[in-house]
Amino acid sequence: RADGAAGQAVAQVSTAEAEERIKTYAGADQAVAKGLIEILKLDNTFDPEHFVRGAKQAYEMIVTGFAEGNRKMLKDLLSREVFEGFGGAIGEREQRGEQIDQSFVGILKADIVEAEVKSGVAHVTVRFVSQLISATRDRAGVVVAGDPQKITDVTDYWSFARELASKNPNWNLVATQSAA
Repeated sequence: RADGAAGQAVAQVSTAEAEERIKTYAGADQAVAKGLIEILKLDNTFDPEHFVRGAKQAYEMIVTGFAEGNRKMLKDLLSREVFEGFGGAIGEREQRGEQIDQSFVGILKADIVEAEVKSGVAHVTVRFVSQLISATRDRAGVVVAGDPQKITDVTDYWSFARELASKNPNWNLVATQSAA
C-alpha cells in the first residue's frame, strides 16, 4: 500500500508540474491554458511544445504535399472532409493542366491559439506564420498566379483533432483558414 500511495503522489506531482508548464507555455491566454490542461487531464502524455513541433512538421508536409498533388501522403494527415476539399482542388488544378512550383522557406511562428475537448475529442488550433515561394504555371509553363522569385508571408489557422480514447496517437488536420 505504501508503494501505491507513493506512486500516486509522484503522479500528482508530475501532473502538477505538467499543468504548470502548460500555464507557462500559454502565458496570458487563460482560455488556451484551460483547454490544454483539459487535454492533459484526458491524455497525461500531452505536451504543448511537443505538439507544436509535430504540427510544424505536419504543416510543411501538408503544404508541400498539396503543391505536389500527393494525395496518398495527404490522406494520412487530413480528416475525410479536409482531404475531400484538398483532393477537389488538386483535381481542378490537374484538369486545367496547372502545376505549382513551390519552395517552403520556413515557419516563422507557430502558436496555439485555441484548445478544447469536445465529446472526448481534443481540438487544438495553431496559427502558423510561414514563408513560401509559390507560382502556379499553366500547361505552357506560363506563370498564372504567384511569383517564382518572391518570398510571401502566409498566415494560416489550422485546427487539429485527436480522439483521446483512441490508441492512435496521431492528430489529423480537421479545418484550415487563411488570414485575410
